[in-house]
Amino acid sequence: MKKLTVLFMLLVLAVCSVFPAGSETAMERLTDEQLVSYYNNSVFVGDSITAQLLVYVREQQQKDSHFFEGVKFLTAQSYFLYTASRKNLRSGAANLKYRGREMPLCAILKEMKPPKAFILLGVNDYIGEQIEKGIGYDERILDLAAEYSPDTEIIFESLTPVTPAFCRKKDYRTLWDEYNKALKDMCETRGAGYVDIASRLKDEDGYLHKDYSSDGKYHLNPKGLKLWIDALLDYAQTQYELGLWAPEDHV
Repeated sequence: MKKLTVLFMLLVLAVCSVFPAGSETAMERLTDEQLVSYYNNSVFVGDSITAQLLVYVREQQQKDSHFFEGVKFLTAQSYFLYTASRKNLRSGAANLKYRGREMPLCAILKEMKPPKAFILLGVNDYIGEQIEKGIGYDERILDLAAEYSPDTEIIFESLTPVTPAFCRKKDYRTLWDEYNKALKDMCETRGAGYVDIASRLKDEDGYLHKDYSSDGKYHLNPKGLKLWIDALLDYAQTQYELGLWAPEDHV
């Protein structure tokens, strides 16, 4: 009898170690193919950093045609967060093009009507030096999206970290971090999405890890871009676990 009692207690302890008291069963990790489907028909908006992601995605599609196949990109070299927050074209500055025409972001969203728009901007503005103003631009983008394309969910992405070489004159590492924190807080307040891609790209000192840098400043090489993709997949998994989305074969 004692042996049975001991065996039962060991079994109980084993079960409790897997499912602690008060916890819920961990949700399954979806496959990458399922997670990628979260981004179907979405658009990624950005400057040369996001243009790098576009190149990376196209290269991966040579190996797997289904890799982010439903994603579109809107990028322009030296594109500003301020420009994206405007209702009208900005004269003398880089603007986005859609179907061969320069158009404000809000007008493009109105025509495209994407379910989600992922935005990574602010490096060209040196937005860490004017955080309050930058958050104002972000909020303006939310307001214009609500007006022009109300069914589009806006998700902001954190600024990529910077290297020590980029910080010789000023500690942009800290300024970038402060802006990203303010951006995350704003997104939580306004109900917008926020994807942290910066954290996994940093070294132990908080700079962009040298193994992920393509230019010694803030642009990413394929290793860094792969981590960006990983962050996007994790974000989709989080949305699934929160019950906010499920792939079609799980609905």
